[in-house]
Amino acid sequence: MLNSNSCIICEDSISDPVCRSCYLKQINILLNDFKIHPIANEIIMRKIKNKFPIETLNNTECILCLKENVTMCRYCFSVILRDILRELNFSEDLIENFGFNPLDEERFLERESRAKIEIIF
Repeated sequence: MLNSNSCIICEDSISDPVCRSCYLKQINILLNDFKIHPIANEIIMRKIKNKFPIETLNNTECILCLKENVTMCRYCFSVILRDILRELNFSEDLIENFGFNPLDEERFLERESRAKIEIIF
């Protein structure tokens, strides 16, 4: 059951509430800092925007901009970002530089499997 501060993907509580727009701004800054080619940058940003949900029932505001409501936790966001970077054949070193933590993947997979079990029953 979702509460007013739940990630729409894993349904866990969001401890560091950051909105979609602020995540996208941060990723764009990182891509520029890593001097990613502008075309690759645009492809990455488009893929992230397409996979990043906009709608939410959360009423928790972003701690950075205080304007938008938060949709997902940083763990789920980092797994989505990691998958996009792998899909585009980025090196594991570069993916680590984005701050991806393998423990995030374990948490994400565990939550996802829990959610699938709940749907079945």
